[in-house]
Amino acid sequence: MTTHWHLSSILSTEQNNNNKFCLIVLNQPIVQIDTFQRLWHNASLRFLADGGSNRLYDAFKHDKQLLEQYIPDEIRGDLDSIRPDVREFYESKNVKITKIHEQDSTDFMKCIYLLQEKEQERDEIYDIVATPALGGRFDQTMSSIHVLYLLKDQIKRKVILVSDENLTVLLDKGTHHIHCRLDLEGPTCGVMPIGAPAVISSKGLKWDMNNLACHFGGVVSTCNVLNSDLIEIHTDSPVVWTVEIKQSVQ
Repeated sequence: MTTHWHLSSILSTEQNNNNKFCLIVLNQPIVQIDTFQRLWHNASLRFLADGGSNRLYDAFKHDKQLLEQYIPDEIRGDLDSIRPDVREFYESKNVKITKIHEQDSTDFMKCIYLLQEKEQERDEIYDIVATPALGGRFDQTMSSIHVLYLLKDQIKRKVILVSDENLTVLLDKGTHHIHCRLDLEGPTCGVMPIGAPAVISSKGLKWDMNNLACHFGGVVSTCNVLNSDLIEIHTDSPVVWTVEIKQSVQ
């Protein structure tokens, strides 16, 4: 069985009714406004993870009319980060804000549990797009990568982490076809065996691999380059795929 990926569809301005995803805004500065706006407008559901509410508010507070175009469906977390002025603004827009007291999960995961509740109500499954998911504190970055591993067995959904510069996903063991839009992504990419060693083969990269044993402390495929709009990856263990977002999109 081959898994197909169309990562850049979340950034496309073309209408795609089959591409249903939930956008979860995390607690990192929103820097690439154009990229964020594309994600927001393409999303079917939009949640803010606690401090992500501050980040969204701060990104558009200079223009109140513009800010009111970015009203989320819900805010959830332990609410130790949301500022009083931000909470007051979203409450005035009738946004549901829910405090979850348990500390065994991150605010990101609390939003994923919220999505699962919505899915049960609607009898639908949504992909997950989280932004800004990488950068800033290293422990938060690794926590976001950890979420990819936590959800890897949910085969009916895809989880995509979006940073200022990259789209990042987890490729589970098996064969993957990554359909690239070279006007939106690349040229730089990487395949990284985070968590466990992997034997990787690829087609379509500048430096392809042929049953290459990869592990940290040994060989890893970073700073590779897209050489085709179709990349094939075969791996015997989960690996992280990351590809650069074209600067023209940002």
